Order: sequence, then C-alpha cells, then structure tokens
Amino acid sequence: MDASTWSTQQLAEFVAVVSTARSEAEAAHLAVERAAEALDADVAAIVCAGELVAAVGYPEGSAPVGDLEAAGPGPEYARQLDVPGVGKCDTATALLEHPPGATMVVARLDGLTREETGLVRGMARVTAITMRMLRVLDDERTAREEIERLAAEQAALRRVATLVATAASPDDVFAAVAAEVGQLLGADYTELTHFLPSETATVAAWSATGEPVPSMGPTALGDRKLAALIDQTHRPERVQYGEDEGPPVTAAVPLRIRSAVGVPIIVHGHLWGVMAVGSAGDQFAPPDTESRLADFTELVATAIANAGAQAELKASRSRIVASADETRRRIERDLHDGAQQRLVSLALRLRAAQAAVPPELDELSANLDSITDELTRALEDLREMARGIHPTILAEGGLGPALKTLARRSSIPVELNVRMQERLPERVEVTAYYVLSEALANAAKHASAAVIHVQVDTTDGVMRLAVSDDGAGGADPARGSGLVGLKDRVEAAGGELTIHSPPGKGTRLVVELPVAPQPTDG
Repeated sequence: MDASTWSTQQLAEFVAVVSTARSEAEAAHLAVERAAEALDADVAAIVCAGELVAAVGYPEGSAPVGDLEAAGPGPEYARQLDVPGVGKCDTATALLEHPPGATMVVARLDGLTREETGLVRGMARVTAITMRMLRVLDDERTAREEIERLAAEQAALRRVATLVATAASPDDVFAAVAAEVGQLLGADYTELTHFLPSETATVAAWSATGEPVPSMGPTALGDRKLAALIDQTHRPERVQYGEDEGPPVTAAVPLRIRSAVGVPIIVHGHLWGVMAVGSAGDQFAPPDTESRLADFTELVATAIANAGAQAELKASRSRIVASADETRRRIERDLHDGAQQRLVSLALRLRAAQAAVPPELDELSANLDSITDELTRALEDLREMARGIHPTILAEGGLGPALKTLARRSSIPVELNVRMQERLPERVEVTAYYVLSEALANAAKHASAAVIHVQVDTTDGVMRLAVSDDGAGGADPARGSGLVGLKDRVEAAGGELTIHSPPGKGTRLVVELPVAPQPTDG
C-alpha cells in the first residue's frame, strides 16, 4: 500500500471514530487515541492555554503540559519531546481552530515522515470541526432545556395566579403554592411560614412523600431554625442540619430534613413570613433556588396584600404574562443571534472543508457530507423552535402578516378577513396572535372541522377577533383546556373572551381588547 493510500485510509478511519463522540471531551480523547494508534506513536495529546485537553502515552495526571506546548507549533522535525521511559522523541504538531489556541502533538521515538506529519494536520482539522459542532449542539440542548424549565415555571406561576383570581381562601392558596414549588424544584419538603406576634408562626406545608402535611397552628419560632434566621436577617438563607439535628416534618410524615433554603415574603415593605424548600438527601439545593423561589413569594405577597382586590390581581397577572412574553423574545433572540448563527457558520465552513477534500478521498467526503446533513437538520429544527417561541414577523410586520402566517400553517383551511391597516399596541398584537394560535391548534386537535373563519377589525378603540369553526363543538374551559390560559391572557390585557360552543354545532370564540393603553402597576 503506497503512502497516499495509507494516509487516506487512516484519515477516513479517524473520521469514523471521532464522529461517534457525544461531547467535546470525548471527541478529544478519541482523537488522541486514534492518532497514536494510526501512527504507532509513543505520545499523542491536545493542549490548550496551559491546560491538558486529552493525552495518551503518559500515566494519568503526569502529562507535562508545558513541554507539550513547547513542542509545537514549529518547523517540521525541529522539535523534540522527552518522553519518560522512551527518550527524546521527534514531534509533529498542528493547530486546532477549536478550541481556539489548541494544539495537537504527536511524538514518536523514530520520528515521523512528511506524509505522517500531513496526516496529523488532517486529523487536527477533523478534530476541530467535530469539537466545534459538538459545542454548538450542546448549546442547542442547553437552550432547549432552558425553554422547558421556563415553560414549566411559567405554567406553575399561571396556575397559582389563576387560583388567586378565583378569590380562593389564603389557606388554599398557600397549600397550592407549597405543592407547586415542591414539585417544580424537586424538593422533598416545602413550607410557607407566617410570622405572628410573640415569636410564633403558622406553617402550611407539602411533602414529596404524598402524605398530607397538616397545617401547624401557632408554633414557637425558635423551634424553626431557618425561619428564625430569616426573621433576623430579612434575606434569603441556607441551613444544613447535622445527622440527628434535622427535624422530622410531622409525626405523621417522618421525613427528616438534612438541608433547607428559604426566602423572605415581604408584604407592604414588612416581613410577612418565609417560603422554604428542604431536602432529605445529602445534595444541597442548586444555586438558583433562591431566585426561583422569589418568583413565587412575589405572587404570595400579592395574594396576601390584595385578597379579593381584582384590580390589583389583574396587574399581577399582566406582569406574569409580560414576563413570559419578554422571556420568549429573549430566548428567540438568543437562539437567532447565538446558536443559530453559529450553526450556519459551522455548516458553511464544513461545506468549504468538504469542497477542499481531494477527489481520491471519496470516503472522507461522504463522511463530511453526512455530518453536514445532520448539522443542516439540527439547524432546521432550531429555526422551527425559534419561530414558535416568539414570532419575528409579529414584531416586524404587525398583526395582519402574522395572522396570515398562522392561517397558512393551519392543517384546517382558514378563511381570514383582517380589516385594519394600522399597527396596534404590542400587548394587543401579542395577545391576539397567541389567541388565534391556540384556537387553531384546539380546532385541529378536537373540532374535526372542515373550515375555520377568522375576522379581525377595530371599532371605537376596541380590537375584535372572532374565530368560528363548523366542527364538533362542546369546548368547555371548565374542563381544564388551553382556553383557561387564553382567558387569563386576554383578561390580563384588559380584554374579554367569550365562547359559544354547543355540542355538534361548532365553536365561536370572540376576543375584544381595548386598543388604548391600560393602566399598569408601577
């Protein structure tokens, strides 16, 4: 086998091995292992900015990073590396574009040929492309997980806000908040403590055991270590209990708490109580626990201070909806300007690398083509996800074009009649967009309709959106459908939503939203 054929085969095998990696670290490790094997090298390593990325040929923890960095880059054959137990070895080095400043070093006692040195450079290019692609895909996974976490958090906040809106009793609200927080944060125990005069407190609690935790009447504050500490400091605190120090939840629920995190509940500028989560295991709560608890303490404080006051409740719900919309916009911007652009750049560079592959390296070209196709599909998935978070066309073109886009995407034919030209306030456009989006989704899932009629107009300072279908009817918000969320969103924007859906006679949904600015809670 001549040198050219041998190099081609080795590089193709290298691509096949490294492309199986699922993380940057794994790709680097596979790269040095395969490079050492292909070149029968004594040492192979990747170093970057004084840190060892991966290495073979040294006992664990003994790779001399400084010597490896000093070995390259430089003129071919001009550098040597003193390898313990082997001697002075000639090196071949190649820079990696990713991670920035990284170098691949391969050393062998009897030196490397020019063809072998060229193979090292090819291996370095493949390694850099693979590690960069894995970084982008990891960023995408992180973005997806963040979206899912935020969605779960917003859903929990909305359920609590809905409960408060029904003028439920404080005890019911506190019990619901304790359960929502415990389930959302994966806690073993959650409690809301209300400070009373004379160093006493009442407690509403929830336990992951599934056993109901009875509310505790006036109890000595000194018996509750975390609550007593926050009563002194008025700020979030963490405590950890010794082996036998952590108190059981109750006699009926013998769950012993090992650590806890709590945040103060402030009402009208005064410390009202504490919201806390506890763990029965050895693992402490994540660093962002306090900030996530704070979202719920604000809702609890609002419910306490404004029980039965619908005007203040509407302002609170408006803040939640606005926060969710702003979060969607931020995530959409981050995806578009960050991961999506990096994927596009990486795809272009990968195509360029593929175009530079010599014709005789057809197997390598096929592997690069497969990687590029996977990257393109990932980019398409990311674009579709970004479009669903916050529609760019709504911000850029207004409500009319955005509604037309929804109509085109509907699986049921939509007859759309938009009788307005002017731009409307953002809260009105966003609300109308998500109402129609949910209405079309509900019709597709449940209505078995043949056609959907949508009409939008503005009269006397009120925007009116009417959605009608000829489907099965029977839509009932009381059954917990997405209509509850729509009603919350519409009312938070100062509007009204009505539904007429007799069984067998289709569904008609009408939303009226005031166009004039609504008063906000400062």
